[in-house]
Amino acid sequence: MHLNREEEKILNGEMGEAKRKAMEIIVKLGDFFGAERTIEIDNAHISGISYKNIGDPGIDFLKKFSEERVMVKTTINPIGFDLDFPEFFSTDNSFISKQMEIVNIFKKMGVSPSLTCTPYYIDEIRGKQHIAWAESSAIVYANSIIGAMTNRESGISALASAITGKSAYYGLHLKEGRMATHRVILDFKPSHFEHSVIGLYIGLNIKNGIPYIKGVSGNLDALKSLGASMNSTGSIPMFHAEGITPEWREAGEGGEIIHIGREDIHALRESYSIDTDPDAVMIGCPHLSVDELLAIAEYLKNRRVKDKKRLLLFTSRHIRNKIPSVISEIEKRGAKVFSDTCMVVSPLSSDYVSVGLSSGKATFYLGREKIKVVFADMETLMGMVTYED
Repeated sequence: MHLNREEEKILNGEMGEAKRKAMEIIVKLGDFFGAERTIEIDNAHISGISYKNIGDPGIDFLKKFSEERVMVKTTINPIGFDLDFPEFFSTDNSFISKQMEIVNIFKKMGVSPSLTCTPYYIDEIRGKQHIAWAESSAIVYANSIIGAMTNRESGISALASAITGKSAYYGLHLKEGRMATHRVILDFKPSHFEHSVIGLYIGLNIKNGIPYIKGVSGNLDALKSLGASMNSTGSIPMFHAEGITPEWREAGEGGEIIHIGREDIHALRESYSIDTDPDAVMIGCPHLSVDELLAIAEYLKNRRVKDKKRLLLFTSRHIRNKIPSVISEIEKRGAKVFSDTCMVVSPLSSDYVSVGLSSGKATFYLGREKIKVVFADMETLMGMVTYED
């Protein structure tokens, strides 16, 4: 991979050891994927910062970069608890202190402590803008719905790009890397929830590629769920939705054609779900939008959470602070609205025998932890843990 003079100086260690390590990561990635050069980025988002996931080895790795400042606006993923209510998620003081050590390392580096998987609700990201994002659901949203350009970065490579302001120029940074590889045709009109199941189906059946999809809704929250699911069961960093997403006209015909019927989706949902009464319903993976919270508030207007049941909702602090009155109305009905964390990266889910989830992504990951999951739409799940008052 060709480096300019400044990049060679960084790689030679002339600008410090942390920058050298970061550039080394980018060069190795670029060499592996056949990149000819680097590309400057405008924004970075780093995943994998929950102590539940990275542990002490992750802290030791981050300390190697703690004296460096990021070169571009950088945000970070959720942690293992809500900063205002850590005791709700863990009584382990060591877990809490270790998690805060991770947050403080990033803050020292100049990273915004956004603690959300939906950074696109915070920063205005534009189409054709080169960025370096980790977090599987955010990658798909940025590439597909916004039309920004990022590869499927890891937390480590996104950190390296944040420190150098550069990424290797390959894959989805190139027009040819964004062309459709498969054509997916829906043989039915999907509901909002079914988009999440469709995403799981596409990920399982394509595994690695870029689908051109015909027949999905133009609702942004439904598309958010679709993308989050497909990049969980597969390595699918973007999709094109006919007539909806910004690059669908340029996507090409794709190769293999896949038809999906409602019976396929019904069978897949049932394979992930058990027939039981959940102890808790957890909604917000990815983090809830304003519109989703408004819909939940409307549903709960004349309902209340049952005794011995939990309705736990997850959103970013940014969104929570935008609509405090809506949050207040939701919590008056007995639900809890949390920020900074979610059911996947916190230890919370293991406190329950069975949980209700509307997210395909959360269902996939928590199912691997052997937690009993009821996988259904939001209204059905909320009806299981609330009653009319």
